Amino acid sequence: MKLKRYLAPNMRKAMVLVRDELGDDAVIMSTRKTDDGVEVVAAIDPEAQQFKEEVPAQGRVSYQSPESDMQYSAASMQNNSEIAKMSDELKAVKQLLENQLSGLAWNQSETQDPNKIHLIKRLVKLGIGWDLAQRLVSEVNANNDQAWSEILGSIEAMVPVDEKDIIESGGIVALVGPTGVGKTTTIAKMASRFVMRNSSNQIALVTTDCYKIGAQAQLKTFADMMGVPVHVVNSEGEMYSLLSSLATKKLILIDTAGISQKDILLTQQLTKQKPGLNHIRNYLVMSAATQLSVMKDIVKSFDQVGLKGCILTKVDEALQLGNILTVLIENHLSLSYLSGGQRVPEDLEPVKARDLLDKAMVLGHQNQHLKEDEAFRMGMGKEISDAQ
Repeated sequence: MKLKRYLAPNMRKAMVLVRDELGDDAVIMSTRKTDDGVEVVAAIDPEAQQFKEEVPAQGRVSYQSPESDMQYSAASMQNNSEIAKMSDELKAVKQLLENQLSGLAWNQSETQDPNKIHLIKRLVKLGIGWDLAQRLVSEVNANNDQAWSEILGSIEAMVPVDEKDIIESGGIVALVGPTGVGKTTTIAKMASRFVMRNSSNQIALVTTDCYKIGAQAQLKTFADMMGVPVHVVNSEGEMYSLLSSLATKKLILIDTAGISQKDILLTQQLTKQKPGLNHIRNYLVMSAATQLSVMKDIVKSFDQVGLKGCILTKVDEALQLGNILTVLIENHLSLSYLSGGQRVPEDLEPVKARDLLDKAMVLGHQNQHLKEDEAFRMGMGKEISDAQ
């Protein structure tokens, strides 16, 4: 490899000298400032240059030996590995900067308005979303001793709750949601409670779950204990034909297959509401142990089937309930039932906004693994990241 040093008053003239003498294939090895301008060390491979001059572009052979292909592949893999490593390092640097910026913003905010920041910390610790927490605090006088009580009152008033009991209202009710949230068990709890209040002849159970092994058997086991038949449907035509034949039933409960919010089959849900056929009421079943961001994604995805309300399961496994409060308020989605165990039908209760808020506060006091400061920094960091 041929190395040559160039001195020039500025970088532009230095690059002109390099290009004029070594050509466009020259590689800049180093640059540094000098008293008279800049020094550039450039290099070029004489053999590569000679080959380029001897073989015209139109006469070059495109064939490459297997050995050269293997070398190129190895070099490409190495480059990809280095790029991935650089990407990880950049992500780490970005996260470090976000943490530092959030810390600075936190210290500045706490100094300027300590009462407001204290209220936001308490809300975020309950699991309330960052945007909603800021909105709630902005609507009260943070310096008022009753500010916290006013915020709790606002949350209670904003949470949509289904005033009518699904079981008492009757009709055609379908439970939809992701896999593993407890739809079948919730169906069994609702059916058992209905049979306790009414006759088993007034209820029918329907399942569209033809994918999960044992799903139909599980529902049939519950149904046999109550003396209620289970009907299986595989298509939209079968669904509406069956519902027509069951028109005399007071309550029809439909257990649907668990589908990920990312699954394209979600648009083919048999209970999806359509113009003129909105007599099926879809209730979204979600686990209380789900993260807020995932909850938002689930609600957004399942909203395309047409949601009447929401049923919250696995309340006994949740560390926070501010996440569900946030989702209900932001999406104007009413909550019908809380389920916190496997007992049928005991572990199913109608919900009141105040009771749900009280549960959220109790869990907030019990949840010591996340300090207020840490929760606040997480929210501040998210705001900074979203603004970039």
